[in-house]
Amino acid sequence: EMVGLADMSSVSKENIEVMEALIGNFTLYDDVNKVYDILKGHRKLSLLCEEKQENAKNFIRQLTKQVEELEEKKKNLKDQNEEEMRKENEKLKKELTQVNSEAKALEETIDELQKEKENLKSDLVQMEDNCVSRNKSFVENEHRVKHELSLFAHISNINWTTNKKDASELQGKLGCALANKRFVI
Repeated sequence: EMVGLADMSSVSKENIEVMEALIGNFTLYDDVNKVYDILKGHRKLSLLCEEKQENAKNFIRQLTKQVEELEEKKKNLKDQNEEEMRKENEKLKKELTQVNSEAKALEETIDELQKEKENLKSDLVQMEDNCVSRNKSFVENEHRVKHELSLFAHISNINWTTNKKDASELQGKLGCALANKRFVI
């Protein structure tokens, strides 16, 4: 029976060693410390995520507010631009109406001037025709009048000369012995 006890004591000794090793493992707190560190890191990470999430929400609120303000400004500017464009459009319409009326008045003036030009051309043609007719008559009559004056001068013994100061003035002188007189025509 001794052998059996010795065997038991060796098994028991082994068990005790295993138990001591297990107890040593439980008493080291390595795993507990690792779990504690992991939980501590998880808590820090959760706090950081919550802080980042809160910052993101605040940033989104600020951006939303800025977008609303910009939308309001855009609406106001659009209304202002529409009003300015409407006023500018009315101003341009008035200017266009004025320019059109001035253009119409100028067209009427041009038509009147065209008519006057045609009348003046007609008058010019008539005057040229009259001038040609007079010149023709003058040429036809000049020779005859010169001949008649020459004949008259020869018969009446009158000498004809032009005044040097005024070429349109003729002077005459009777050359007979009875009357030596000068006259101007």
